Amino acid sequence: MKNQHHIFNAKTLVRQQHSGVLSTLSVSLPGYPFGSIVPYFMTNEGNIIIYISQIAQHTRNIKADAKVSMTLFDALEDDSQAAGRVTLLGDAKPADSDELMVQYLALFPQSQSYKQTHDFQLYQIDVQRVRFIGGFGQIFWISKEDWLITSTNWQQISHGIVAHMNEDHQDAMRAIIAHQFNYKASSVMMVSSFQEGAHIRADTHNYYLPFSAYCTTAQEVRQQLVDLTQAARAALASNLCLA
Repeated sequence: MKNQHHIFNAKTLVRQQHSGVLSTLSVSLPGYPFGSIVPYFMTNEGNIIIYISQIAQHTRNIKADAKVSMTLFDALEDDSQAAGRVTLLGDAKPADSDELMVQYLALFPQSQSYKQTHDFQLYQIDVQRVRFIGGFGQIFWISKEDWLITSTNWQQISHGIVAHMNEDHQDAMRAIIAHQFNYKASSVMMVSSFQEGAHIRADTHNYYLPFSAYCTTAQEVRQQLVDLTQAARAALASNLCLA
């Protein structure tokens, strides 16, 4: 894979954030872009999933012209020009998928009420090209072929990993969250697992845990999680000795 290091860093940034700027082509003012903030998640393949109201202006724009972009960045960074950011260009289309809905609600459980009170629908942005800026002088275009991952059995692998961690490794996830994010959680739950990382919900907040490399098998994911757990417990033991 070309520029694998840059692609991995770009995907890590995309997964770490949970909302971005969706730019659509305005219907009311033709030729002008229209920006709005929307929550999203990225599929394992690398496409973007959003859940939007049918009466929203950006949805009306999409129905007239499916070409969109999503710009993602860490708003907590002090220097936005030096920080990483990603812009994904693609084509938006309705996504009628129970599996995608389950994944979306796992990350955004508050959106469950939208199904009853608003005319919301899933849309998938099929990525065509990606612009990644890792900082000053680190500017890359990433092609669709290099960005997207094809894995026919990852959904089954992911379900198995998530179920196993939630059933048998609550303490390990608490240790990882405490070590990686300096947060002591009362409750933890893995909500998704991808080839380059996993989302863990700690109390009411989602944390993205990046792996050190792409994983293609459940065993590789297991080894990543074992390494992270061992590092977390070693750090905890060291802190107890210093206390």
